[in-house]
Amino acid sequence: MRTLVIGSEERIAALMRGVGQRWQPDIWVYPSRTTPGWGYYDVIVDLEADERPSPAFSVPSRALWVLNSVKKPLRYQLPTPVWYERCVGVNLLPLFCERPLVEAAALSEAAWLRFHTWEPQSVRVPDEPGMVSARILALILNEALLLQSEAALPIQTIDTAVKLGLNYPRTISEWGRAVGWHHILDIVEALRVEYGAAVYPVASRLRDLARGEALS
Repeated sequence: MRTLVIGSEERIAALMRGVGQRWQPDIWVYPSRTTPGWGYYDVIVDLEADERPSPAFSVPSRALWVLNSVKKPLRYQLPTPVWYERCVGVNLLPLFCERPLVEAAALSEAAWLRFHTWEPQSVRVPDEPGMVSARILALILNEALLLQSEAALPIQTIDTAVKLGLNYPRTISEWGRAVGWHHILDIVEALRVEYGAAVYPVASRLRDLARGEALS
């Protein structure tokens, strides 16, 4: 199928290290002064639809829209139920898009079947903040940073415990840098908004790391 991927240069580069290689898409860096021929494509992937308004709802296209929906669930992005059969939410954050399997949330069977036909290496997951793997990872990192503050531990101690004690492939610091601390913060914030701060408190150290990343 004719596929277009839109997003920032950084996000497109991450995608093309992973699943983008098998999609072989055309690329449109967003925003741009030029516009692609929207009607030409069968599938359009928006890598940052959960971070800013997607052009999906303002351009002439009958494509299947594949919208990143980790920070903002698909049901909150779609303007009306009419779009349920034309859109699917996915987790294509950095690092997650570099693995072979794609997590996807669909609000209709028609959309899921259309998506799964295009991307057979996919698994259907709930339409919730963080989906599955990003939610688990974000909460592990947030909990580690809460512990760091509560116990006044250096992050190096937690990194060592995680990598050697739990045999994780990366330390807390390495996971955060690989995905992006600002993405981790956005996921935990989305969970806090959805379920309450009593259930999902946000570590102040996580905010600091995300802020420092933005300034670097």
